[in-house]
Amino acid sequence: MADRGKETARKGRLQESARGEARPRRRRGLNEWQDLITEQLDDAAAKGAFDNLPGSGRPLRLNEHPNEPSDMRMANKLLKDNELTPAWVGDRKALQTEIEALRTAMQNQWTLTSARASAPGTDAEALKKTWGRTLLHWEEQIADLNRRIVNLNITLPIWRMELHRLRLDEELERIGAVRTLAENER
Repeated sequence: MADRGKETARKGRLQESARGEARPRRRRGLNEWQDLITEQLDDAAAKGAFDNLPGSGRPLRLNEHPNEPSDMRMANKLLKDNELTPAWVGDRKALQTEIEALRTAMQNQWTLTSARASAPGTDAEALKKTWGRTLLHWEEQIADLNRRIVNLNITLPIWRMELHRLRLDEELERIGAVRTLAENER
């Protein structure tokens, strides 16, 4: 019985040629399927299949989201009606703002430090110590931000919205800075 089902399925995948011999059906590409669907929709519209549909002539109700869970619908409506956002949205935006502020401060500090390093008469040892303290300060800031990023990522309902943790070496590379000023002298 199982063999008969397999044979029927195989025959279903075969198509008769003009001479009556069986041959495999040709697979359609995405564009061919889209053309076929468009053609069928145009035919149906020409035959009047879309005339007198319920709600015809009235505006679409775009405020309803078909994929929204029913248990969240009222909560989301209340938030929207009162112009509020979920806490995680505000927390994410605040964290992104702080990350950008850190990156801007790092860029500005690197610009000043590299200008001082190339200026004549600069005390190289004092500049290296200052740069070392700056790097330690940035490491502390990044560690704090990373703790907050992990805590935020745990609360996010959508995994694609997670923020990536920061790494000092990557941030230094982003601004074109070096870890030690001795590398800059090479």
